[in-house]
Amino acid sequence: MAVPGAHKRRPARRVAAYLVVVAVLLGLGAGVAGAVRAWQDRCDVVDGYTLAVAPDIEDAVTDVLARADTGCTRFVVSVAEPGDVVGLLGTGEGAPDLWIPDSASWAARASAIASGPVQTILTPIATTPAVLVGRAGEMPEVATWRAALVLPGLRPGNPLRTGVAAAAIRAALAETENDAVAIGTVRTAMAPLAQRESARTDEPPAGSVLFGLIESDGGVGVGTEQQLHEYASAADDAAGAAALEAGVPDNGSILLDYTLVVTSPEPDRHREATAAAQTLAEVLATQWARDVFAEHGFRDPAGRPLPDDAGLGDITIMTLTDESIAQETLRAWAVLALPIRTLVAVDVSASMSTAVGGSTRLHLTEQAARSGTAMFPGSVQAGLWVFADDLGENGQDHREILPIRRLDATVDGQAQRDLMNSLSTIVTSEVSDRSALYDTTLAAFRQMQATYDPRAINSVIVLTDGADDEPDGITQEELIATLEREQNPARPVVIVTVGLTADADAGALAAISHATGGTSYIAQEPGDISAIFVSALADRAG
Repeated sequence: MAVPGAHKRRPARRVAAYLVVVAVLLGLGAGVAGAVRAWQDRCDVVDGYTLAVAPDIEDAVTDVLARADTGCTRFVVSVAEPGDVVGLLGTGEGAPDLWIPDSASWAARASAIASGPVQTILTPIATTPAVLVGRAGEMPEVATWRAALVLPGLRPGNPLRTGVAAAAIRAALAETENDAVAIGTVRTAMAPLAQRESARTDEPPAGSVLFGLIESDGGVGVGTEQQLHEYASAADDAAGAAALEAGVPDNGSILLDYTLVVTSPEPDRHREATAAAQTLAEVLATQWARDVFAEHGFRDPAGRPLPDDAGLGDITIMTLTDESIAQETLRAWAVLALPIRTLVAVDVSASMSTAVGGSTRLHLTEQAARSGTAMFPGSVQAGLWVFADDLGENGQDHREILPIRRLDATVDGQAQRDLMNSLSTIVTSEVSDRSALYDTTLAAFRQMQATYDPRAINSVIVLTDGADDEPDGITQEELIATLEREQNPARPVVIVTVGLTADADAGALAAISHATGGTSYIAQEPGDISAIFVSALADRAG
């Protein structure tokens, strides 16, 4: 859906006659934007307060302050991404007196770690819905935000730093928060995104920078209605203003709700800043201030559509009622962003050749590996073992097919990613009908411990369609006891087990995973295998 009716940005602000200073806030950065107002002459003392604001609302706040009479109080405005401010509040070093993040959820997150009180004064000041942005005519139609998160090449941004990026995840949670199983699918969808973003050496593009890349290169990004309104307003010509369009999934979107918060950590200063915040809140709540925000593309606090048919118009507004779900999920993003280093051990005993819907269990596993690894960046490290009774040399039950390497590593002209997807060409039909599950699992666990990489999540993924039936191998009880004894908390290796169809020994697989803090999955139907393999590859803590 296009964003029509964008207003051209007004000429230079009327800052010469008014007091609005945009100054450096201990590394947050800004520039001087105004001069002392004439009415300050009647003030014996002018009280100054630092005000950190999310980038998208800076212009609107500056315009409001340029028109407002705040008495003998002045506000030094600086731009800061909310995630950066949360970091400052954790130590108190360089913390602003006041703060306007792009979501009320940031205040809740900050209060849990802040060195001083975090007090919300006004919420919301203004709102804007999260949207998907793409070239006009190229926007994909998606039913849900979960579906949006798995769009190929989606550019979501960093949800640990910006509320805009977090909004896409929060929207996916809002549509699933009453279904624990569905919430788990949000984490699965997040994993490849987190891995891809973790491979970056710089912060992902956002706002106008992101939109410029989409305009030139295509693709879909996460933004807001307000961001695209301002981008179109700044376009040099009508064609440029219409180059991009915004849309939301069929079930609607979530609002970013800009909030005024007192964050000064020192008690006396906090009390003084609270009084200043009350003065500012009175200004921000006036109708004329809301009109200024509307000129900059913001909706009012209730989320009503922009005037003059600008923006998306009426959309369904979703609400996430349990904020703890979002906080837990974003903590998971931080863990998911750690590099993956895994050893995949696949059962190739005779039962894996069982016919299933025109294919075999082994072929379905190969297809799952292909679709799973395709979703993850080349920085993921993976190796491949296959196992069956007496499959390897010197009586070993496993055989190494590929050592652990990055998926984008090239070996004899072939990428590791492609080699991981060649099970059916590697395994011969002359294999045992016994699986040797327990001995192989222990050997893989020890291999990962011996080659442990402290910079990554180290895991073993075991895929099998049966139970351990090796006559001379260790027992389940011996395996569990050994795993528990040899697991090193300083060098943890997670075992994730995947049972293929109902023939798998679900109880044994669950016990093996539980012993190392991993997760066990059972693919009841052949169609479940690919999605479960993605979950297994992403799994890092059960």
